[in-house]
Amino acid sequence: MTLKRATWQKTAVKEQLDLFGGFVSAQELHQEILNNGKKLGLTTVYRALTELVLGGEADALNAEDGETKYRNCTPKHHHHLICRKCGHTEEFELPDFELATERIAGSHGFKDVSHSIELFGICGNCGVAG
Repeated sequence: MTLKRATWQKTAVKEQLDLFGGFVSAQELHQEILNNGKKLGLTTVYRALTELVLGGEADALNAEDGETKYRNCTPKHHHHLICRKCGHTEEFELPDFELATERIAGSHGFKDVSHSIELFGICGNCGVAG
């Protein structure tokens, strides 16, 4: 795999992603970058996001509305609990599930198995307000 060099565009996308904290669409991210006075095309934002996801620096998920959303992530394997109203996200781990996944895959001759789990609900703050 060829290593991609850091560009100012990718750095701008990463920095803006840091500021959001939760999941955000590429369009929302692009608009915020433009609002901050940086001229960056939407295609470039998508390209930078793809590189960040492939490099393990960002998470991507398909939200319930079908749109792909992105956010910075921790480097270790994790899953997400996401608020349907505000987008607040909590990372969680499932060590027993991870072990079971490896065992099940191995018993069927599978290797290099991957998975992702996203749980959607209403967070405590939105539940109180709603």
